[in-house]
Amino acid sequence: MSSHDYNRYRVDVEGGQLSVGVWEPVASGPGHVPTVCVIHGITSNHLFFAGLVSALPGVRVIGPDLRGRADSRTLPGPFGMSAHARDVRAAVDAFADDGPVTLVGHSMGGFVAMTLAAESRTTGAEAARTFRGPVLIDGGLPLPLDEPSSGHPVDDLNDEDLDTDDLIAAVLGPAAERLSMSFSTVEEYLAFFAAHPAFVDGLDTVATESFVYDLAAKDDHSFQPSTSVEVMQADSADMYTGADYRRALETIMADQPSQSEVVFLYAERDLVASEPGLYPPELVADYARQWPHLSVIDVQGTNHFDILLTETGIDACAEAVTSRLGAVVDGVVD
Repeated sequence: MSSHDYNRYRVDVEGGQLSVGVWEPVASGPGHVPTVCVIHGITSNHLFFAGLVSALPGVRVIGPDLRGRADSRTLPGPFGMSAHARDVRAAVDAFADDGPVTLVGHSMGGFVAMTLAAESRTTGAEAARTFRGPVLIDGGLPLPLDEPSSGHPVDDLNDEDLDTDDLIAAVLGPAAERLSMSFSTVEEYLAFFAAHPAFVDGLDTVATESFVYDLAAKDDHSFQPSTSVEVMQADSADMYTGADYRRALETIMADQPSQSEVVFLYAERDLVASEPGLYPPELVADYARQWPHLSVIDVQGTNHFDILLTETGIDACAEAVTSRLGAVVDGVVD
């Protein structure tokens, strides 16, 4: 028996409607149902979190497709972390009650989560929804730079001389190449991922369904990934150099330990399953030193993608989310 009932909806946002998946718990007691909002990565979609959802019985999970992706692919710009945060807020307001919502962001979704989380810390308590977290999964903290000008990764975010195109190419080059490709069949697209070094153990049901859902049909009956290179480039540039994310990071870092609820889980390997991961251990150690109330979890044996697909990764992520909910393992809220 499934732990959740799943349905997909549309929510009015600037420029059109955002597609939102909602998993309602099948078995939940009377009263408040804890709610989590999951925010996906730069070329992904909400279905990539389905494995994590199964590990959160008794919890409502809201998962928007960010604008420019999957079933929200026709939504126009502007893009960027602030625009996505507004969209996510609309999804949360549509499906969550007035209680606090725990934010969970994977990859770029972590940057969106940080931007949104800062809202409730800078707006009057009566006016703002309370967001717990965020729980950051291999994203959401400043990414490493190949040639830092100051020697300090956070300071480098303010370096106006950064060649953003070079940074994007270095981190997301393989993804940009995939977004430009066409595939004659769905099976051909799945074969592309089956040969990807990050999926050497094969594609499980969650990955397969997420990848199939991502495909957009073209007029010539071929298929193409739903995210355009232009959308990815716009979001990547904002992720590295955007003022909204920088302000959010500074706001959250300035919180007292008792107010901060940020957990950062990082994978051992990167987007192509190479070591070190997207966040090298020495960089994570630096963040832990400068931000003592950041909880850091090293998820060994995972890469940037399968941290949300393997048992090891899902268990670590679910434990982090559950701790933010104040729930016990079986999903019953204290």
